[in-house]
Amino acid sequence: MKDSYNLMDFIKMYYLDSNIPMYLFENDACVFCIPEQTELTYPPKKYIDHLLDSPKRISYCTTEYGIFFCSLKVDYPKNGTIVFGPLTNIPYTESDLQQLYRDYTVPNNDRTGFHRFLRQIPCLSMNSLLKKCLFFNYCLHGELLTLDQLISSDASMQTTLTDASLLEETYQTKENEQHNQTYAIEEQILNLVKTGNYQGFKNIEFSDSNYHLGVTGSTALRQLKNNIIITTTLCTRASIEGGLDYDSAYQLSDYFIRASERLNSVESLYDLLSKVGYTFAEKVADAKTPVSTDGCIQKAIRYIQQNTNQHLTVGDVAAYVGFSKSYFSAYFKKTLGFSVSAFILRCKLEEGKELLQYTNKSISTISTFLCFSSQSHFQTAFKKQFGMTPNEYRRRRS
Repeated sequence: MKDSYNLMDFIKMYYLDSNIPMYLFENDACVFCIPEQTELTYPPKKYIDHLLDSPKRISYCTTEYGIFFCSLKVDYPKNGTIVFGPLTNIPYTESDLQQLYRDYTVPNNDRTGFHRFLRQIPCLSMNSLLKKCLFFNYCLHGELLTLDQLISSDASMQTTLTDASLLEETYQTKENEQHNQTYAIEEQILNLVKTGNYQGFKNIEFSDSNYHLGVTGSTALRQLKNNIIITTTLCTRASIEGGLDYDSAYQLSDYFIRASERLNSVESLYDLLSKVGYTFAEKVADAKTPVSTDGCIQKAIRYIQQNTNQHLTVGDVAAYVGFSKSYFSAYFKKTLGFSVSAFILRCKLEEGKELLQYTNKSISTISTFLCFSSQSHFQTAFKKQFGMTPNEYRRRRS
């Protein structure tokens, strides 16, 4: 391509056939995208950063819930990268959509439009997307790369892309009646973590018979280590949903994963596995601020923390726990020393801190997502709470 205009024309023509969203980046800035859209549907910064930082011609990344993006480095413009996605190989489930709303910071009143954007995107496997990138690369640069070369350069992709071997393993597993029976216990574990009920783990005994995640390793040790990684990943997400802050959750996640790699006996790995969920649940319980043994108060606190992106009123919280607004307001303040409305505002501002640190969404988008009446209201409340403006906080954290 002689110039960026020709490249943009080529991207437009390719989109007519593929319907895959594409974004052209120069350095860290998006200079062109198709289809036309607002920043609401731009890929989240954490995935873009991963793709732009990769030195490979073709790179990819996947979310924890199975959505994937792919990127292609271009020779012109200099430091240019085309990003493809988001894509999935099966239709979006309700759980996927909820995760996407969080990842993309989509306000409630924009979710219909966001869902409409997703419905325009075809379902593709990672294998198919990479083949399209190989073709795109050949058209732009005349490079004849193959899928085998991509697979051999990234060992983690080999099992992902060998569809035939995966089907054979699935068939053999069914033949041997090695069915995955862990859904019920997994759901129980994640619920205990989200609610901070660490005492509940005393009734769970981990063993291959009741917690079998399928064949995830070539040896017994590797199998156990991989099971710990999988369990830790699930518990990390559950703990964040339960109110644990991102930093604490991911620090604990790193600890368990590193610890599993250092251990080399089945007994010690089983012992570590039994502590993963318990420790996350304990951290969630400790993070429940303010502390109260009153079940009604804890229920209200959890409801507020999980609905920071809603137009939440004192009346809403009182109705949720089953009391009148006047009675619950007085009871809450008497028990904890501050009002329900003050705690709602505090939780929204804490969420705002995380969005400022971990996303590149504008302050206006964040204030709308958290349902502040205006951007200036958010900025004023943020500075009063934390002693600095949202912009100052983002610069310091960066």
